[in-house]
Amino acid sequence: MGVGILYGKEKWLNEMFPYQFGGEMVDQVSFEKTSFNVLPFKFEAGTPNVEAVLGLDAALTYVKEIGVEKIAKYENELLEYATTELLKIEGVRIIGTAKEKASVLSFLIGDIHPFDAGVIIDRMGIAVRTGHHCAQPILDHFNIPGTIRASFSMYNTKEEIDQLVKAIIQVKNMFE
Repeated sequence: MGVGILYGKEKWLNEMFPYQFGGEMVDQVSFEKTSFNVLPFKFEAGTPNVEAVLGLDAALTYVKEIGVEKIAKYENELLEYATTELLKIEGVRIIGTAKEKASVLSFLIGDIHPFDAGVIIDRMGIAVRTGHHCAQPILDHFNIPGTIRASFSMYNTKEEIDQLVKAIIQVKNMFE
């Protein structure tokens, strides 16, 4: 199950062979030949995931009403706030300090293994991810066992970042 958008030039989409079969994507079938439906049906095999498409439409409408620029500005404010607050905690090291970046912080807490810290933070009701985050070669190169990652979005608040900070301090205190 899932939903997505296939975006491409009509010329190339018409020339592409379907990657899945079933449902509305077939025009005609015989033992000698199969022809495929016109776009977009050619790439819509099987029963459509109608509820997901309706949900995606509602989400896109919601984002459009708020405005992508407004969302980006707010998420950047959260990132700046979180960065400032995490750097106040002795022993916290942020991995990835590009000037312009998405509202995601990867970090370590002293010598505490990121998995151990992440499990505890999660038990405190704060959703973080731990691991290599699809970047194991570079983490191995820098001898980093993984990171803890917190992501911030338009529905997060500075108060939630404050809760993350408190949780990090608790984790740090547990391992001292």
